[in-house]
Amino acid sequence: MATATSVEVSPMIIDGKPTLGSTSEYIDVFNPANGELVGRVPSASPEDIDAAVQAAYRAFKEWRDTPAVDRAAMMMKFVNAMRDNIEEIGRVLSTEQGKPFPQAKGEINGFCAVVEFYAQEARRITGMVLQSDHRDRFVYVLREPQGVVACIPPWNDPLHLLSRMMGPALAAGCTVVAKPSSDTPLATILMGKLAAEIFPPGVVNVITGPGGKVGEALVRHPRVAHASLTGSLPGGIAVMKAAAEGMKRVTLELGGQCPCIVWHDADLDKAVDAITFQAFRGCGQVCNRVNRVYAHEAIYDELTQRIAELASRIVVGEAFQPGVDIGPLINERQLKWVMSQVEDAVAKGAKVLVGGKRLTGEGYDRGFFFPPTVLVDCTHEMSVMREETFGPVLAFMKVGDDLEKAFEYANDSWNGLSAYFFSRDQRNCYLAARRLEAGSVWINDIHGSMVQAPYGGMKQSGMGREQGSVAVDEYLEWKTVYQEMSYESRGGRLCVHHD
Repeated sequence: MATATSVEVSPMIIDGKPTLGSTSEYIDVFNPANGELVGRVPSASPEDIDAAVQAAYRAFKEWRDTPAVDRAAMMMKFVNAMRDNIEEIGRVLSTEQGKPFPQAKGEINGFCAVVEFYAQEARRITGMVLQSDHRDRFVYVLREPQGVVACIPPWNDPLHLLSRMMGPALAAGCTVVAKPSSDTPLATILMGKLAAEIFPPGVVNVITGPGGKVGEALVRHPRVAHASLTGSLPGGIAVMKAAAEGMKRVTLELGGQCPCIVWHDADLDKAVDAITFQAFRGCGQVCNRVNRVYAHEAIYDELTQRIAELASRIVVGEAFQPGVDIGPLINERQLKWVMSQVEDAVAKGAKVLVGGKRLTGEGYDRGFFFPPTVLVDCTHEMSVMREETFGPVLAFMKVGDDLEKAFEYANDSWNGLSAYFFSRDQRNCYLAARRLEAGSVWINDIHGSMVQAPYGGMKQSGMGREQGSVAVDEYLEWKTVYQEMSYESRGGRLCVHHD
């Protein structure tokens, strides 16, 4: 924690107004490329958390009854405001997160695309009218918003991943209290300022502070009805425990240790390009990145050599340098974890084809830069094959002719977020779709997920789904109504029926 000196403090957004709150504690925000202090935010006090949630609860009473067409119109106005301010927000995002400036603007465009999708979904929420067992009784089902939603996005794509929570929540008629990561709160605060100019006060609030202190207290607040988090397994467990105290709904998108199988008949041109992109984009700090590859022995050497050669051409550098492909890791803790996975693999027999050492020298010494790294001859005894790296490291393991065994290796994980498969054999492709234990499976290509398609994980990679029309269901309750249509008395009843 720090005191509020020497750098401007970015205020929280509570009840439509910027505020430093009642706290005397602040969090410093650093540029991971050079270690420079770039901002400071309040660490919300219990009183600040309560003020934000109470504001959201007051706003909910009006927002839930706002016609869907009007909610959609405000959401679209908000999207346009974000696009109008993409340069400013993108620069702040690049500075606090480290990703290249064009990619930061791409993330903001992704945020806008998701919110725009849900602006349209607001008008598509439906209930049901059921056939009644009685002539004079009308039975129908309403879909009603749950209430205040605590949105807790991570630091790697703080705005885009927040939109997957905010978008469906607002469309459903819920209000939001967002708590961004302490590593990347500044762009979210700018988003909150724009939201405050468009939505009624309290519909979108932004508070800041440590996840373990502020985030869990937010989830525990009795007026919070739903908690959505994208983050690590320990973070998801903490949110579930806090939510369980009030039997609150949760949506959790947690970690991935994502496998890829490349079979002997795969299109290697496509596989090389797709795997390299997915493994190293965002400096590997992406939950659905390829972490480990099981390559058939017939194409193993060619595949690994070609990916290593392509990886060696990826440009690592500071966000605003021209031609940069990936930036630094987010902080020193993440850098040490990535390095430890490489060191563990090498100690257990893996070989480094490219990368493997922290980048040093001019432009690198003050930041947390690590190059794209390709490891071969890996086994399941190595941490890199068992635990999520969340860095630019790609591990290869050779497999034989038994495809079912390859599926077993791929599924040998507590995670089940995403999986990938390359083969020209359509039967094998169908088997991969059925056998791979993951919430999303990509076959013969790797691309970004589509907003209209559900996204989430199996096993310890989370629960619930983001994206698609089904995501709105996460924030709605089912209410069955039995309405008597006759005014005539039915007389006395001799028994009481119990369900």
